[in-house]
Amino acid sequence: MKTRYSCVMWVMAVAGMAVVSAQEPAWSGHWTFDGVLADQSGHSRHVYMATPEYAASASGQALRFTANTATIMDAPELRLAPGFRLACRVRLERLPEGNSWSTLAIKGSHSKGEYYLRVDPANEGQSFAFFINGGGKWEPRVRSNIKAEVGVWYDLEAGWDGQDIWLTVNGETTRTARQGDVKVTYEPIQLGAFDGLLDELSISSPMKSTGVGCWHFAGDLKDASGLGHDFVSTAEARFASVAAGQALELGAAEFSVASNKDLQLAPGLRIACAVLFNEIPEEPTPIVLKENEYMLRVNPKSEGSNFAFFVFMNGKWEPRVSSKVKPQPGMWYYLAASWDGLSQNIEVNGDVSTIMRSGFAEPGDEPLTLGTFNGQVDELLIENPRPAVIRMTDLTTDNMLLRSGRQERLSGVIRNYGRPLAGCEVTLSLPESVVCESATTLTLGPLDSNAAVPVEWTLRSIESKSATAAIRMVTPDGTVESASKMLAFLPETDPDFSARVWNPPVGNVAGARSYYVDAIAGDNSRDGTAPETAWRDFTPVNGRTLGPGERLLIRRGSVLRQELQVSAQGTAEAWAEISTYGEGPRPVIRRDWHINDRCVLISNPDYLAIRGLTVCYAGKGLTVNYSGTGHRGLLIEDCIAHHIEGLYRFNAHGIPEWRDGRGAPGGVTGGIGFGGAPGSDIVFRDCEMFQCSSGFRASGQNVFIDRVFCHDNFTHNTSPHPFLTSVSRAYLLNSIFDASGWHAHAGTMGIMLGGTNGLIIRNSHFLNQPDSGSHDQGGIDFEAGGDGNLIDRCTFRNNAGAAIEVLGLRTPQTRNVEIANSRFDRNNVAHKLGPSEIFIWGGSQNPVVCCSNGIIRNNGYVLTPDVSFFVNQAPKLTRWALADNTEYASWEELDAAMPFNNPPVISIDPEIWTDQRQVTISAEVKDDGRPVGGQLVCVWEQIHGPGRVVFANAAATTTTAEFSAPGDYLLRLKADDGEHWRSAMTTVHVLPAGSAVARAWSFATPLDKEGWSEANLGTKDEAFGEGFTGCISRPVHHVGGGHYVLALLEAGDAHIVSADNLAVELAANRCVGIRFMNSTPATRMRLRFTTEASPEWSDQASQVFEVVPSDNETRLYTIDLTQNAAWRGTLKQLRLDFSADGTPVTGSCRVDYIWVGRDK
Repeated sequence: MKTRYSCVMWVMAVAGMAVVSAQEPAWSGHWTFDGVLADQSGHSRHVYMATPEYAASASGQALRFTANTATIMDAPELRLAPGFRLACRVRLERLPEGNSWSTLAIKGSHSKGEYYLRVDPANEGQSFAFFINGGGKWEPRVRSNIKAEVGVWYDLEAGWDGQDIWLTVNGETTRTARQGDVKVTYEPIQLGAFDGLLDELSISSPMKSTGVGCWHFAGDLKDASGLGHDFVSTAEARFASVAAGQALELGAAEFSVASNKDLQLAPGLRIACAVLFNEIPEEPTPIVLKENEYMLRVNPKSEGSNFAFFVFMNGKWEPRVSSKVKPQPGMWYYLAASWDGLSQNIEVNGDVSTIMRSGFAEPGDEPLTLGTFNGQVDELLIENPRPAVIRMTDLTTDNMLLRSGRQERLSGVIRNYGRPLAGCEVTLSLPESVVCESATTLTLGPLDSNAAVPVEWTLRSIESKSATAAIRMVTPDGTVESASKMLAFLPETDPDFSARVWNPPVGNVAGARSYYVDAIAGDNSRDGTAPETAWRDFTPVNGRTLGPGERLLIRRGSVLRQELQVSAQGTAEAWAEISTYGEGPRPVIRRDWHINDRCVLISNPDYLAIRGLTVCYAGKGLTVNYSGTGHRGLLIEDCIAHHIEGLYRFNAHGIPEWRDGRGAPGGVTGGIGFGGAPGSDIVFRDCEMFQCSSGFRASGQNVFIDRVFCHDNFTHNTSPHPFLTSVSRAYLLNSIFDASGWHAHAGTMGIMLGGTNGLIIRNSHFLNQPDSGSHDQGGIDFEAGGDGNLIDRCTFRNNAGAAIEVLGLRTPQTRNVEIANSRFDRNNVAHKLGPSEIFIWGGSQNPVVCCSNGIIRNNGYVLTPDVSFFVNQAPKLTRWALADNTEYASWEELDAAMPFNNPPVISIDPEIWTDQRQVTISAEVKDDGRPVGGQLVCVWEQIHGPGRVVFANAAATTTTAEFSAPGDYLLRLKADDGEHWRSAMTTVHVLPAGSAVARAWSFATPLDKEGWSEANLGTKDEAFGEGFTGCISRPVHHVGGGHYVLALLEAGDAHIVSADNLAVELAANRCVGIRFMNSTPATRMRLRFTTEASPEWSDQASQVFEVVPSDNETRLYTIDLTQNAAWRGTLKQLRLDFSADGTPVTGSCRVDYIWVGRDK
């Protein structure tokens, strides 16, 4: 049981919180993974993993990783110091792809870590690499000359001697010079995530703790730190024998240590111990307590009986940080709790919980005491190094939006959370073209504990630019802290990259090639350089890089079932292009409707235009991935993405055949997405996304989004919202978000913003976010981070939740938000957050998190009953001003007072059933006549279908369409008033001549099952993961995207049944058509029916029909009931059994439509 923390005081301090011995140590931890996670070094530093799996290795067994992680709790002897070593054996079963890497071991995180062993990304060579964090920087790393391969065992050893970092792989050593200050942390070691095996892990470090109290309880109460903080007891202390020595028994006596400065609360405090309960108390039960300073305890039964850590500040204990772990009787738990002045942490057997908790320490004179519960405590260690804790807070700019050429003021507050300091030097660094017009270095005088000193600089940028202001704070004792802020300088005049004003130069390079793909008549044996010699698919072009002026053109009418993977290196004068040629419907890149499918991956493009594509039926749609910075120039326009589904949180989707699918490797998710590293100069316009988990994901610098239509994304479990994150200098204009999210574990919104710096959202509509029982369900979500956001002339109507939310939750809120000149019409109909139109979250009451500010002015609103216009949960921590906002009695009054352009409204029949080849199609389009000078333009086009559609007048709302072959055709009508546009879809089912449909169910309207219901699907709620990334997957049985989607789990009696009293005369209607995709292993299903004469279900009144198992196609199954003796009289009900004989099946079925009628 003894962890034997060393408490000897050494003389060489490192980073103000730990010291180093002079001798090379033995292994501080050694893990063989021979069927156990225990530390074999005798120090009890065990590995913690949720569901460990083992596999055979040369030395016994190894620990298997499948994209999961394991944890080793922090200990002084595992921290980074000169002389540090880490050794292990590893075998990879999958290599990282694209710009992803495989983490083998990391102490801490990428933002707050010490050392890091990994396999580099493919685009960096896939070699092994070792990093240390020196001076706040991970680079330079040391790389092996040996590249990782699948299935090969590698012996690795890495270390740092104070001068070099080194890495040995299978006996070959590489070195890189690496000096500098290292800042050790209390962070745990994370093993993984990677796919493979880990064996014989060993770690050593000469680091020793600056423990101010260390009690082994090896038969006495003495403090082994040498500082004399011995416990005293009110009765004779009793000790219990444990695995590696003794532990102190609690309950029969009280134990205390007199107060001392060493033990008083200060930033950097850490408590570690092992504890066992013989019985679980029902009342609040301290384990370690210093009254009115800090407390480690077990919460009472009424609060969950879990472990918790408290710090007393500002006269109160709350908020606490609580672990998810609940103690069980007779089990040992290893605890560590800490507070660094900004965050409060508790770790229990490797499970870490953190909250932001900033403030100033309030030391007291109460003794340190142990709890009096029925149990044992062992190996208590208190570290309290009292480092200099200097931070930059409240870093902001005076103006909401920064503009180039204008003087701007950057200000903040230097706060000293730790011991008194003799002074501090604060230096601001800026990139080229951003000038500091005041002194860049500020020298501050003495800083008492709890001091707060304002600082400011005057800046000017000579051009529109995304710039990082880096601030370095240095104290006299050498402590270095840093802070940074993204400064997004927008141009003096907002740009216009709409299609009517700007188009890139394409194809104007002499000799530049064009490549042609024709899925109808192409041949891959040709050269692909002319329409007559076009390729059949993407095989010859995949992997190519399009050069300046080069074009990849896809024939209209083509349907390709293959992923396109290319890059581009155009120039500003000659862009590369992916587009279309010929006549007919836009080309379709259609996959197999699986979560691991992707339609398009564009890697690291420069100056590329993508136009006119439809991507559909995949986990990822059109993805542009940047693996590094510096790429510029991207245009995505006039593209459609639909049925891009399933990727959200791991296994959230609820679709059995997608279980454990993580999507195609590399690139962001979404219908259309661009991201990874930040690209620059990106235009995304005139595109449509529907029935997607996320309509789009966008990030980058100088991003212009114009006239996108994101709507009707009804994918159960996985349709939260589109994402606009990590952008600077960005515009979102003239766009429509109409039910752009539907259902997701963590909430849904019209759009989620995160880390948006210098963003203008103007003249856009956020409408009809539905009530699915999810969190939020509103318009715009300011999730976290960012600075300088303007919402201007936007409309929010009929959203189930708040029109605008400013959250934060765990990370700082968005600063400098202006909400102006906008219309709010009866939002928060489900009475979600607030309930209000605009909601500022304040649940944590933490000033680091609740730090938003803004102005809400000149808006008009119509309120839902019992809903307020504005609710601020943190009025003392945030700064919001309201001015000149006006309430109206009705939408009509609001629209008259603020006559912004309302998008066209289209009414159209969703389904047409006919056996004619010429069909009249008609729609009604209403428009408000705005904007002034605008002209409404309508156009029909074919999206899908087995043949060609010719429109007599594609610009008329009522016209004749001629169909070349029978089948199902999806047609789209687009109505454009010059500023906003919408589309609507209708499906024309062209039947063989002489066929007719008496009754049909098309499932064309989201959430409308048209009288059908499901039963005995076998599915239930499933929980995956925990905490922030965890989710609950709900059973899937909903209508969305034109399909009735049902998930089945070991279901032998799963079925759907129609409404009753269908009243179809069966003498003239002898067929039932069912079009669906069967993703179950079933080969035979059963159609049941009842009639008015025979209203009971029976096997006689049924017909078995064969289906394609595990299919990736949506097929029409026509069931001829002519010979079925029971098919007589008047139809009462239909029922579809997904297993003909009751054999349990697992998978999903997507029913497109069902009809009763006659075949030709």
